[in-house]
Amino acid sequence: MKVFERYFQRNPLEGALNFQNNPEVMVIIPVFNDREIFATIDSLSACSTTEGQAGIIIVVNYGEKCEENLKAINRNLAEEIKRYVAAKEKMPHLCFSVIEAFDLPDRQAGVGLARKIAMDAAAYYFYQTGKIESPILSLDADTLVETNYLDETIRFFRLHPVAGVSIAYEHRLEDLRNDPFNRTAMIKYELYLHYYRAALAYTGHPYAFHCIGSAFAVRAIDYVAEGGMNKRQAGEDFYFLQKLIATGRYATLHTTKVYPSARFSDRTPFGTGQAVRQIVENGGAYSVYHFGAFRELKSFFSGLPTLFRADEQTVKAYFDRQPLAIHRFLDEITGEAILEEVNANCASEKQFRKRFFDRFNAFRVLKYLNYAHSEIYRKEEVMTGVKALFIELNLPFSDDPFENLQLLRNHRSDLQ
Repeated sequence: MKVFERYFQRNPLEGALNFQNNPEVMVIIPVFNDREIFATIDSLSACSTTEGQAGIIIVVNYGEKCEENLKAINRNLAEEIKRYVAAKEKMPHLCFSVIEAFDLPDRQAGVGLARKIAMDAAAYYFYQTGKIESPILSLDADTLVETNYLDETIRFFRLHPVAGVSIAYEHRLEDLRNDPFNRTAMIKYELYLHYYRAALAYTGHPYAFHCIGSAFAVRAIDYVAEGGMNKRQAGEDFYFLQKLIATGRYATLHTTKVYPSARFSDRTPFGTGQAVRQIVENGGAYSVYHFGAFRELKSFFSGLPTLFRADEQTVKAYFDRQPLAIHRFLDEITGEAILEEVNANCASEKQFRKRFFDRFNAFRVLKYLNYAHSEIYRKEEVMTGVKALFIELNLPFSDDPFENLQLLRNHRSDLQ
């Protein structure tokens, strides 16, 4: 197909992969100095494959300016992984390929490029074998999976015309059962992730999804159609998934789960490890976006139908009636001009809504929240924000952060 040909002309591969088991799903795992990969391999090996067999692509990687001792560690790790998976070849439901991505260009080296190398290889395999509708699962080297992980993903993509999905997740808090302070920090961080997504869904924004590198899947044809994974050294998952979400064919897969590690890490400038470290350094306190900023966003979104084909005077009057943070932010981004452009290219209210949220997407929501907290709001303790959210959603609030986390883990008010 042309879309694959164009993609691989721009993103040439060094060689094609060969899987003897004719997989229906691919799992990709970037690895850098992470010995938890062996537990992840065991977790995948325990998965059922009644819906189809699986290929596992493991990319052991490091940059050209990486310290020599780390280069040696990763080279040795790659050899260990090859020996480890070779012993599992007697299980035909899984087939492994270990790619050595060594001495990557320093400006690009990182998890984004490693993830891209693996996902490109998976997409090309499916193109070669005529399985362009098959899913590619993105995992991390420290993440375990439920035994139905492979089957549920294959089944979901067969039954639903989605471009991609976010997969339900829970950090492995049991790993910190003997470390109550760090366990509480991890709980608060995951609580924030769920708070943010649920608060965004509360506003009425249609792009309220978790964006986590170890917990998503994409259809092969949609992977290449949306330009493939980027080479960012951090946050690559968020940026890529925004393009998939904008297709309008994105969902959350709730019938299986992945279990990321709850450990510290300083490998990226932001993310789980850095956030948990920050919470610990702050004595357990964790400040998050004030719920009032989300409440104002909900107020703004609620009147969108009145703005379809509205004249300039109507739009200006609606903007002037908005709460202070929204009103100032709309002025900052020339909101009236944006709305005029949206209306000029829409023939129906449905198109208007889609095009509006393409412009006021998750990136712009973050810009709004940061602007609001520099001008109007101050961040608040995560439990304070969660309590305000629960009041709006009519959910029972607890003084125990873990109980609130459990409730949000299972809360599906967005019907995704």
